Amino acid sequence: MPSAPASCADAHSWFDVREVGQDIHMINEPGHAACYLIIGTRAALLFDSGLGIASISAVVRMLTNLPLLVVSSHHHIDHRGGNADLAAHIAVRDFCAHPAAADGGSGCAHDEADREFLRAYARAMTGVVAEFGRFAELDARYFFTLARVAHPRPLPDLTGWAVGVTPVTRTLADGEIIDLGGRHLEVLHTPGHAPDALCLFERRSGTLLSGDTVLSAAHWLHGPGADPAGFAASTRRLVNLPITRILAAHNIVCELPGHAAGEVARAAAALLEGTTTVTSGYDMLGHPVTRHECGPVTLLTPPSI
Repeated sequence: MPSAPASCADAHSWFDVREVGQDIHMINEPGHAACYLIIGTRAALLFDSGLGIASISAVVRMLTNLPLLVVSSHHHIDHRGGNADLAAHIAVRDFCAHPAAADGGSGCAHDEADREFLRAYARAMTGVVAEFGRFAELDARYFFTLARVAHPRPLPDLTGWAVGVTPVTRTLADGEIIDLGGRHLEVLHTPGHAPDALCLFERRSGTLLSGDTVLSAAHWLHGPGADPAGFAASTRRLVNLPITRILAAHNIVCELPGHAAGEVARAAAALLEGTTTVTSGYDMLGHPVTRHECGPVTLLTPPSI
């Protein structure tokens, strides 16, 4: 069994765990990343594993003892940071991803995370959490929007934080059906935010596990491998599905109505048509971007677009 990375925070104080559907559990790092455990009669599936700051395996073992599949929505470290912890503590049946992540194609390999990026994330999120504290004080006085929302976790000491290599052992093809026993998840390849981006769709319940493809937060289309035209095609495809709700990977609000997919698709189309409201700005890490606003949706592209 591989050695486990050192945890930086206690799992039970770091994660906010709640049931968001029949045998669907959100394992949330509030303000950071949300993962989802879907439990069938024969197996369970964990969609993303978060940042790796606390031991997600401790939460998974508390919720199920069934054989486990781990599916990465894409290769970014905030979606696979807990894979090494899972490999060390649970007999994971397979670590699954799009084929591009398995062979390293399109820069999507599940490599060790760059330490400077981890430090940059820690610096940025320390500021975000502080700003949220100011917002929460105003909200408690005037607006009352946060009463049922998990507040972002302050960052612990992250000097020992690392995201190592956990090889992909199974690739997932577009249209493939994952049978967990009593429930079936359809694999959708949705490139745009990243070349290897995947969503999972359960037709029976109309639930879309969207990763970073549909968010209530700003959609990042300015990183390596991002493709606004591909993103428009991917989100346009989602509009044709009978989606009733969306479980997303980020921001304070992670549960969205099904029509949010159409809102994102319209914004992506407007981006290509040049009809968004455009301003200059910065992403969370301080990188310059162009902000495109269309209805409730924000898209971030490189400054030149």
